[in-house]
Parts: sequence; structure tokens; C-alpha cells
Amino acid sequence: MATAKYYVFKEGDRWKVRYDGNEYPYGSNTDAVLAAIRAAKAAASHGYESEVLTQGIDLKWRTEHEIDHLNRSLDMPLG
Repeated sequence: MATAKYYVFKEGDRWKVRYDGNEYPYGSNTDAVLAAIRAAKAAASHGYESEVLTQGIDLKWRTEHEIDHLNRSLDMPLG
């Protein structure tokens, strides 16, 4: 099964979400992560597994949130 991956990263003074070759700007990390999680849940409702990855200060990617194809969160909720 295909996995929809949403990448959250900082570029300059903006946070962005990259998905499927497109980038979407946000004013804060929180806004970008929450938007990516909403998009990941929407993808899961269409039968895709989905994952939100954030780039750390060390430039390494880490999984922030995973959702299976039945729209179940596979990790602890934020905050």
C-alpha cells in the first residue's frame, strides 16, 4: 500500500509542508505540523497510510505522526 508522506521544514523565516512535489507555506511550526496532520488524516480516509516527518535542527528527518489506512493514529497525540 502506498504511503503519503508530508515533510515539515523551515526555510528562511517560514515553515513549509512538502507533499507530492508541492510546498505550502505556514507562519509557524505548529501551524505547519497541524496542517500536515490534517492532510495525512484526509489521505488515510481514502485508504492510504500516511506519515508526517519533521526536520530537526540537525537536518535529520523524524516521524512526527503516523496514521494507518484505517485512519488510526499509530503514535501518541501531540501536546
